[in-house]
Amino acid sequence: MVRGRISSIQVRIARPLRSLDRVQCRAHSSLAERLQHELTTRKLPLMYDYLYPQPSHMLNLTLCDLLPQSPDGRDVQTRLPSVTTPSPLPIAHHLIYFPPQVTLSQLLPDGTDVLHTPGSPFNRRLWAGGNLRFPAGAPLLDGSRAVCIESMRNVTVKGREGEEKVIVTIERRIGAVPEGEPEAQTWNRIWTDNDADAGQSSVIENRDLIFMRCKTAEQIQMDRGHFSKPGRNVKAPSDATFRHSILPTKSLLFRFSALTFNAHLIHLDQDYTQNQEGYKNLLVHGPLTLTLLLSVLQHNLNSKGLRVDRFDYKNLAPLFVEEELTVCGKPKNHGSAWDVWIEGPDGGLAVRGTAKTCK
Repeated sequence: MVRGRISSIQVRIARPLRSLDRVQCRAHSSLAERLQHELTTRKLPLMYDYLYPQPSHMLNLTLCDLLPQSPDGRDVQTRLPSVTTPSPLPIAHHLIYFPPQVTLSQLLPDGTDVLHTPGSPFNRRLWAGGNLRFPAGAPLLDGSRAVCIESMRNVTVKGREGEEKVIVTIERRIGAVPEGEPEAQTWNRIWTDNDADAGQSSVIENRDLIFMRCKTAEQIQMDRGHFSKPGRNVKAPSDATFRHSILPTKSLLFRFSALTFNAHLIHLDQDYTQNQEGYKNLLVHGPLTLTLLLSVLQHNLNSKGLRVDRFDYKNLAPLFVEEELTVCGKPKNHGSAWDVWIEGPDGGLAVRGTAKTCK
């Protein structure tokens, strides 16, 4: 063969490869378009709740031994607060209100619900990250009626054919609702097609869920062979101005699952987690790490007279039960924003976030 010239054999090989690439591209595009239409047009039920202090109080009791406390110990209150002198909803505590309102028959084999799933073969789910906004400040825990409106804003398919991952972005809007208000009127007050418009929401949350195929027996066997080996680390930022370490226990994971009405087996069943998902131990919930991150951050902001106005975060590596995690942070932009993150037991970066603050 003469250097610099393309042989007829190379041409005959290249043509079917290009054709295969086009077929795979069309299949990938078709899947993405189908799921985008199916999920973003899926009508999800409105979730109502009453903002009584009991769930928030139980979460405080669950976390009080793990979070930093004020020197005078006032942060620990074992008596249920009264609705006659209501306190504001603590940051991230909205996560334990408005649980998924599904029956047992609407749970999948892994304990997750059917509300947001793209369907088979994407039967595994992980919490990838998201963002939070608090446009109206925290609502009061006075027992008033409230609603959470959910919709799937966007669907993205990544990966080559046969190995795709489906990323579903869910938007949740929480707002007060009068007794007897028609659902259509509630929807029009709180939900807007423009996601930048807060409407009459007090909390706006976007969460990204990743749906994947079940692992093969060979993949599980390969994962199990790495259980005792250190994973790859992403280097964490340096120069943290605060650091706080927490040891998540099985009791913590169970309580948080109960408070959030979450039956996902990766937080509850070690045998399932190891032999079906290929993880070495129970995983700490994505919303639990978010709660820990924001709670420690807000503790450090209190002395500065600041609160979180917006928070963006991404989960980069799994965190496991009985392995110490460390919540860290440092200010930037003269304190109007903060970089916050969670380090795993080996110091690697597990969760990364950015908070914008206000008075």
